[in-house]
Amino acid sequence: MEPLSQSPSTEFKRKQQNSEDSEEFILEEMFSEADFSFDLKDVRSEATSVLQRFVKKEVINAALKKHADKALKVKQTLMLRKTSLTRQNIKQTLKEKKTQLEEKLRAPPFVRIQDKIAFTVGIVLLCLTECILLKRPESMPVWYTVLIFPLLITRYFSYHKLKYHYFMLDFCYYVQILLLTNIYFIHDPRFFQIVFAVSNGPLCIAIVMWRNSLVFHDLDKLTSVFIHIFPPLVTFCMRWFPSSHSPQDICVEEDCSMSVWYALVAPILFYSVWQVLYLIKTEVFDREKLARDKEIMTSLRWMTQVKPHPIYKMIVASKIPINAVAALTVVQGLYTLLTLLPILVVFNSFELHCIYLTAVFIVCVWNGANFYFEIFSETYSARLKAMVKESMKEADTKKLAGNVDNSPEPSHASPVSVGN
Repeated sequence: MEPLSQSPSTEFKRKQQNSEDSEEFILEEMFSEADFSFDLKDVRSEATSVLQRFVKKEVINAALKKHADKALKVKQTLMLRKTSLTRQNIKQTLKEKKTQLEEKLRAPPFVRIQDKIAFTVGIVLLCLTECILLKRPESMPVWYTVLIFPLLITRYFSYHKLKYHYFMLDFCYYVQILLLTNIYFIHDPRFFQIVFAVSNGPLCIAIVMWRNSLVFHDLDKLTSVFIHIFPPLVTFCMRWFPSSHSPQDICVEEDCSMSVWYALVAPILFYSVWQVLYLIKTEVFDREKLARDKEIMTSLRWMTQVKPHPIYKMIVASKIPINAVAALTVVQGLYTLLTLLPILVVFNSFELHCIYLTAVFIVCVWNGANFYFEIFSETYSARLKAMVKESMKEADTKKLAGNVDNSPEPSHASPVSVGN
């Protein structure tokens, strides 16, 4: 009899049991062949080494970061300090450089060379002017134009530095504008006679009144003489040698004489225009500016404070209650009127005009001679002696310091003489 067939559930359990027995056998084989013989100390030593390297790396990174931050802070501090020092010391540095340059320029050899060059240039200009005046008088307007602009530009910068630039608003500069306008723009005989009057009247006589000096080595004094003497010379050439200007540009009357209107009245009107403009500028527009800065020099301050005018002194002494501006205006107006009186004579006579200009020029030369022999010779000699003495003192100090530093015993050298 055949055995009874097994049920499905019994068959599944049998196969599962066989699978589990196979897995146990495989695991027994693997563990039997595996080597579990390792030392725990080696593992710990290797872990410690890795940890030490990690910690060391982190410490180094932290130190580098700390030094980088510190270096950045130092750099920022230096930059701020540099900026601060630059802002604070730039003016001081420039001032020191300027002082050193000025001391070098004030050295006796440079001063002598500078004055010699200026003196030579002044003599050359005088000779050229004389040559043009005698040989080519019709070229005097051009020669005047060549010289006037560089001289006025130089004067403006030198006066502005000293705060004297308001002097360039005075009447004498107004006459320069009128003369240039007549030479190049307005060729009218009536306008020429007005320019002739103010040039040979108040402007020319100012050489005597203001004691202008023909000092060749002093550019400022030379410019002052030029401003006051050249317009009379130019109008003299235009009046008596009108080759470049036709007689129609010079003469109003048929006999080429000058009337009282063009000799006195019209010039006074032109002077009044200037006076009004000057007062508006100084007493209205720039009143507060001049009040704030007392160092800015004007004609009013000069003739009332620095070198008081004799008439102003008389007014102050007499205690007459009059405003200084009004007093100066009245004095200048009277001066202009009085100096216009000779114009009728000099315009109508060549000989008298020559004598008139020659006399004024002689006074200018005489003032220059007084300056050279009474003032300049003493002050210049004293200035050079002081410079030489100071230079010798500095040289002796340096020499003594060198002897103390380098010599075992002090030397007894004789002092250097001035001639050496």
